[in-house]
Amino acid sequence: MSYFIPERRKRKSPLPLIFLGSLCVFALYYAFTANQKTVPVLPENAVRPHLVNWLEDNPDAWPAQDPIFNPVAVRRIYRRTDYRLLWFDNYSLSDTANDLLKQLTASSSGNPSSMVDYRYHLGYFDRTLRDTPQRLQMAAVLDVLLTDAFISYAQDTQLDKLRPQAPRQQPRLRMRKKDITPVNLTEGGFQMASARISDDFGDTAELFEGLQLAANDYSGTSGRQYFRGYNRGSQSVDRSRYYTQRSSQGQQGRVYSSGSRYGTSHSARYSTRSYPQSYPRVMPRFRNLSEEGSGLTPSHGEGMYIEENTPFGSDAQALREQLVRYRNMAASGQWRPLPAGPAMTLGAKHPNVAHLRNLLTVYGDYYSYGGEANSNRFDQRLHDAVVRFQRRHGLKPDGIVGKQTRQRMNISPSARAHIIETNIRRREKLPANLGDRFIQVNIPGYSLNYVEHDRIKLSMNVVVGKKVHQTPEINTRVARVVFNPTWTVPRSILVNEILPKARANPHGMENLGYRVVNGSGEYLPLNSQNLKRAAAGGFLMRQKGGEQNILGRVKFEIPNSDEIYLHDTRAKSLFSLTDRDYSHGCVRLEKPRQLAEVLLRDEPGDWSRFRIEQLTTGDDTTEVRMSKNVKVYLTYWTAWVDGEGRMNFRPDIYGKDGLAANQF
Repeated sequence: MSYFIPERRKRKSPLPLIFLGSLCVFALYYAFTANQKTVPVLPENAVRPHLVNWLEDNPDAWPAQDPIFNPVAVRRIYRRTDYRLLWFDNYSLSDTANDLLKQLTASSSGNPSSMVDYRYHLGYFDRTLRDTPQRLQMAAVLDVLLTDAFISYAQDTQLDKLRPQAPRQQPRLRMRKKDITPVNLTEGGFQMASARISDDFGDTAELFEGLQLAANDYSGTSGRQYFRGYNRGSQSVDRSRYYTQRSSQGQQGRVYSSGSRYGTSHSARYSTRSYPQSYPRVMPRFRNLSEEGSGLTPSHGEGMYIEENTPFGSDAQALREQLVRYRNMAASGQWRPLPAGPAMTLGAKHPNVAHLRNLLTVYGDYYSYGGEANSNRFDQRLHDAVVRFQRRHGLKPDGIVGKQTRQRMNISPSARAHIIETNIRRREKLPANLGDRFIQVNIPGYSLNYVEHDRIKLSMNVVVGKKVHQTPEINTRVARVVFNPTWTVPRSILVNEILPKARANPHGMENLGYRVVNGSGEYLPLNSQNLKRAAAGGFLMRQKGGEQNILGRVKFEIPNSDEIYLHDTRAKSLFSLTDRDYSHGCVRLEKPRQLAEVLLRDEPGDWSRFRIEQLTTGDDTTEVRMSKNVKVYLTYWTAWVDGEGRMNFRPDIYGKDGLAANQF
């Protein structure tokens, strides 16, 4: 029997444990918040090994898909800056980098004919600049491409390649719709400038603290004197006034301040379509063209007529010779389609470059001098060959082998031979001698040529019918030239388009010149009763001549059963597009006044350019009956040989060539 009796265990209080746990949680929270407020520091020389490797030791190790277009200038800059990052404040893009990206985007959106999208690496930036770069290599690649893009931008502004078009609707237009901030050449080098417009439209240009790149003298060892945005010690400059855009509808303007960073929020993400333009510069004002011999370009922008004198060509025998050539090309086995891969242009290095060079040699666009056939470097001569190919196929001649250019290159020679055969038959349906004076409109080529004695005297872009409103092939003549024409609305357009608009807004349609016309030719208002009679077919609807007329200021009547005209248009912006099938079947002309001038110069009377400008003002309609016989041929040529012996192809926009999909 044990006499040991244990004492009753006392229950301990949980308060000490709760206090200790709370203390640990507080300490962890304090450490976490302190870490969140800590800005990571990017050492200046951290990326030096990457930059030295890519720019000096092993350029083939460049990791980005986009090439460096200005390798010599980029290498020289980074040598002088001891291979430091120029466009970053720690791990975030500097204010200067954001300024540059906005300007590159403005340049791209205002220049559809330029290749700035690729040369300025905008696609790469759009894919990459969605979050703050977290890896040194990624930051280094971005920095190099920003430097390369800035050099290209400086070159383009110095060579005046960036020319955004101003809208022409406003009668007192003084500002550019899309503006490019130039890079001015100063004693210290290149400097980006921003033009500022005062309240009285004074042309006050001021330089803001921004990008400076020494043009000749790279003295010094720090990048801060070349790119002031890299200077972390400098005071921040408020640039919000440069990125304020006021809406024309009176909405509140949006302010893009210098404090924004790529990747800081979803709303600040980079997009090639989201940046506002910088302040526009003053546009020169055109005086009213009422003074004869003033020499000023009027608001329609056609310019003065300058006679061309290039051979026309386009005969069937030249097509037969090309047919033999393409058949031999298909039989030789030398043709191979270009494999899938990235877009390529000047400066690129890729295995597909050698294949591209061989393919263009087969087509006859690249002239080989030996030794470079297997080179993977996209050099200047290959760039020129790509441009020649693009011009022959109606593509934008930017030297970029992208999706469309690759598709055209990969149409087989046998398919091309079939296209040529089809166009030989089309050419043989026309007279062998088209006449001493004639107009030829090539529908898939979106072009018009005025020809005298087998020489092209005037050429221009045209807009043709959509696929659902195809422009027909017609052989006819010019019967009349009408200045300030009226437009009698065709029945199909009246029922489907004009009447619904007139019922919804009769006052607005009357302001555009639309009236109901009764059997006596009288103009009637657009009230419900008259619109009902027009819908039933008892009345017509007509648009008066003048500035708002859908046919523009000039119409060329060409007799045909399809009610097709050649005419002016208010939609001038369409002529800058590559594909121009937008009309209801009629042919819209880029330079109707120039065509009227060359057609009427042999007619009796005064038909000078000044007289034509007088007739295309106001709203009085003037008709001129042609006494000379000028033929008009609306053709559908997807293949032809021009006057310089070059084989040209165009897309089969209406599907008339009868090619199967696998032949492409």
